[in-house]
Amino acid sequence: MFKRIATLVFFCLTVALIFAENPETRIINTGGFNRKYLLYTPEKENYKTPEGIIVCLHGFSRTMQDFFNEYNFSEIADSLNYIVLAPQALPEQDKALLANAELINLFTSNDISLNSVWACGLEVKAYLPILGINILILNGELNKNVNDVGFITSIIDNTVSEFDLDGRNIFVFGTSMGGYMSYQFALKQGDKLSGLISVAGSMGLKIKAAENPVKVPICDFHSLTDEVVPYLGSHTQSGLWVTLAEDKGKVIDYWVNNNMAGSPVVENVDYYPSTNGITVEKITYPAADYEVIHYKMNGSKHSYFFSKEADCMDYKEEAVKFIQSHASGHQNGILTAQLSAPFFYPNPAHDRIHFETETGNVFVYDLTGKEVFSKTFRDGQLDISFLKSGIYIVHIDAMEKTHVGKLIKF
Repeated sequence: MFKRIATLVFFCLTVALIFAENPETRIINTGGFNRKYLLYTPEKENYKTPEGIIVCLHGFSRTMQDFFNEYNFSEIADSLNYIVLAPQALPEQDKALLANAELINLFTSNDISLNSVWACGLEVKAYLPILGINILILNGELNKNVNDVGFITSIIDNTVSEFDLDGRNIFVFGTSMGGYMSYQFALKQGDKLSGLISVAGSMGLKIKAAENPVKVPICDFHSLTDEVVPYLGSHTQSGLWVTLAEDKGKVIDYWVNNNMAGSPVVENVDYYPSTNGITVEKITYPAADYEVIHYKMNGSKHSYFFSKEADCMDYKEEAVKFIQSHASGHQNGILTAQLSAPFFYPNPAHDRIHFETETGNVFVYDLTGKEVFSKTFRDGQLDISFLKSGIYIVHIDAMEKTHVGKLIKF
């Protein structure tokens, strides 16, 4: 009898594990609200402690499910062995702002829905031309009294504690308004972050803590032809003149100055054959630990998501490369947590690097862990002029010692 009960209990537990929800919906009370978020744990055959966290922030009037239903972020989580946290924004709490939005909907062809907005310093200014005069119809900061930075901080801290993580390798990934929220979080809690990725987002006109001298690696994607979040910050929409953000050039300059990054290195991205006419220019502002990368697209719409099946690049691949290049610990099998003291110079470098010894063996890897080339040097230097601009891991065997370092090629 006992054996039969034990077997039944084991069977029930096994079924529960098989059908356990992943991502799991969670609720936390913070800032006076019950807040929802999804927690996805990586599914690996040889499961071990997750190596980091990606906080995924959805866009305006969207949901926390987006990153799983539309972008299949579980694939990234599994490949990196990272937890994904996808929080849900609240509806707009200001009744006067809601009434003004309804007024605009009534007298224009716009459909402004404020059912899901981040408290990210996004102030919307909308002017309606009436008898040749621009009348200010909407002027307000969305959810200005909601503490979304505190909400995101809480779910990060809870996850670090629950999974016994060490607090390293925490990234934010925001799309559209989620990009705004990513920048706002970085300005207030940048010490928690290993990097920030923004797709079609920007910095709001009322962003908080802009004076903070915080350093965060940045990977920003934005199209010159974005019809929703304009590259220059303002645009005309259904008879309205709408200001939504800072000019993207100013946003990039802000982080380049904050991160003390170097002069820009420009390359045309053409990783995959593409016939759709959309172009991508990658601009890298190199810094040993706090680089700023800006992908400037031309020809793509706001909601267009780049993939290798149709485009010259893939959003998810570029995001993974960025995460790998700024994560502590193991980077696809290459140890980066304990990089050696510099054994070569200059860094960043363009044409040639020099070593502290005349002879040795050098192995150069890209950020996927793939060996780019290896060579025995005999004159204390190495020609790297043929390498594409980017970040590489250099492994050197010389003077009966092994040296590992990060090389920035521009």
